[in-house]
Amino acid sequence: MTKNKKTSAGLSARAHALAERTGQAVPEPGFVLTPEVEAFVDGEGQIGVEYDLRAFLAERSARRYDCYECGEDVYTATDPTTVQFTVSVFDPDLNPGTYLMMTQYAHAGCAPSAIRWVVPAETPRQPYTVSLDTGVDEDGERHVVRYDIKAVARLAPSAGPGQPPTPVLLLDAEVENYEPHPGLYELFDHNLIEDGFTPRDIGDMSANGWSLRLEHPGTGPLTPSWIAVRAATAPPEKDTGHGHFFLGDVDLTDAWASAARERGQVLLLVGPLGPHTSLPDFVYLVTELEDVLGLVDDGLVRGGWCPVDAPAAGHARPARTGSALTRT
Repeated sequence: MTKNKKTSAGLSARAHALAERTGQAVPEPGFVLTPEVEAFVDGEGQIGVEYDLRAFLAERSARRYDCYECGEDVYTATDPTTVQFTVSVFDPDLNPGTYLMMTQYAHAGCAPSAIRWVVPAETPRQPYTVSLDTGVDEDGERHVVRYDIKAVARLAPSAGPGQPPTPVLLLDAEVENYEPHPGLYELFDHNLIEDGFTPRDIGDMSANGWSLRLEHPGTGPLTPSWIAVRAATAPPEKDTGHGHFFLGDVDLTDAWASAARERGQVLLLVGPLGPHTSLPDFVYLVTELEDVLGLVDDGLVRGGWCPVDAPAAGHARPARTGSALTRT
């Protein structure tokens, strides 16, 4: 089907009518922007962005494009033109920055300028890898040891009558591409203590800058759950987001997620510690809270109460978010 050819007079009339109805302005020759898009072009709502959208549009003020709405030719030098920006949403854990992913142009009479916000489509997968610098050896070479961390969530029974169950998150670290050796876990333990885990005790991790983000949309294969454990050694930055000790999908029950949110904290256990190179199987079948705390007493893991939080106001996704496209 061939669409009717639009005359310049008809386009101009429709553009003026649309501008009056939406309150659009014309900050650059040929481009008609809504107040929301104009604010974005001026940098509002952008995080970690180095490009200049004013210069970007100025460079395109005399070019021909296909109108994304009607498919016909639009000439930005003479035709009132609108812009649709497809922009990735900033997320402190999944996407530390706003990125301009795609730009489309249209006759101002065909469609208003708009921002299409998109979110990451992929859920981070286990295991999550962290790296520890072992320093420089006798030959002057620097070595880095990597650990693959897998997370297991279990709900420990209450410690007594009338007390709620305890949400426990175990982070099991395995040395990557190395034959397990007690010395490597001594290195791991040293970094845990340096990062704020109290030796032989259950401490408060919030005092040392740790936090945990819980995303549990609900039970089902199409709504995977994931957890981000923010590390004290990598505080959030406005341009880079959070540093992570763990980031990945976790098999969660509704009961575990509810308990974690109700308490506002999770008992975080990390191990194994040297000279142990593995954790006993019963850890994954928690039956008593004393069994969990015994892991700390026995020096198998470090433990602490890690606060559950949500992204701050500046990290919230826009209310009207486009469908997910990709993970950046």
